[in-house]
Amino acid sequence: MNRLSSNDLQDSDINVAKITEQENSGVHAISTSRITIGYILSGTKYIYHNDSCTAVNKGETFLLDAGYHYIEHTIDENGRFEQITFYLNPSTLQRIIFGLNINYGVSFSSTHSCPKCVRRNFAVAATIEPLRNFFIGIDSSLRNAGLLHNDIGQRIKLNELIYLILTNDDRCMKRKVLRSADTTSGQFVNIIYDNIFNDISIESLAEQSNRSLTSFKKEFRRLFNMPPHRWIIEQRLMRAKIMLTSTTHTVSEVGVECGFANISHFIKLFKQRYHTTPALFRRQNATVANGEFKRAANE
Repeated sequence: MNRLSSNDLQDSDINVAKITEQENSGVHAISTSRITIGYILSGTKYIYHNDSCTAVNKGETFLLDAGYHYIEHTIDENGRFEQITFYLNPSTLQRIIFGLNINYGVSFSSTHSCPKCVRRNFAVAATIEPLRNFFIGIDSSLRNAGLLHNDIGQRIKLNELIYLILTNDDRCMKRKVLRSADTTSGQFVNIIYDNIFNDISIESLAEQSNRSLTSFKKEFRRLFNMPPHRWIIEQRLMRAKIMLTSTTHTVSEVGVECGFANISHFIKLFKQRYHTTPALFRRQNATVANGEFKRAANE
């Protein structure tokens, strides 16, 4: 089968795919309007969030919420990175959960709550045996092109995947799936992510979301656990930090691309957040000689 990269798939019509890479990808940003659920077959996936770096190792499952993510793929000793990936939007996820309830009388809820669920827009979990067998079967089907052009088969497998997650896990992964099925929140989140790096006021975001300013701020804090302006600045600075160590853009270019029209203000905010200037941060955290990104912080 053809090799596929994650950037080719995020917002395509493909529901399931195998991503294969034969060299380290370096840290890069992806933006998606769909939820991503995947399983690592070989190599390691790194997810960067705020000041932490979380490794997703071979045999582990991950979920990425819709929105922006900073990821890196590294190959194993055999020179390969491989993952099975499912993509689905909140309305599809909602229909699957509703269908499982109506057709089979299965209802789902989660009482799990932890700081990771609140702070992160992703989840990582060890893979239970039924789910591992499921992904291995998907890998075989994709190698034989059995699922690539089979829409009904893909829908059946999506139902099976969600059923396995919701009936065998009562931790972060299950909570993320159930929360992602909230289509109203999904639309709200998409509006936010579409405008993170744009010159737009909080009032305009509230208007686009069809909410009053007070209602917007309340919903924002519920979903992101902090006020809108602070969260947006955090996202812009996080992107700037990644760009400074993984691109050759000048400090001014990084600032502009990350939504800071005033470069002096960008430098001031960056220094307040990371206790160093962008230029010095770049020199201290430059890409290492062999081309791999220097992972400064691990979970």
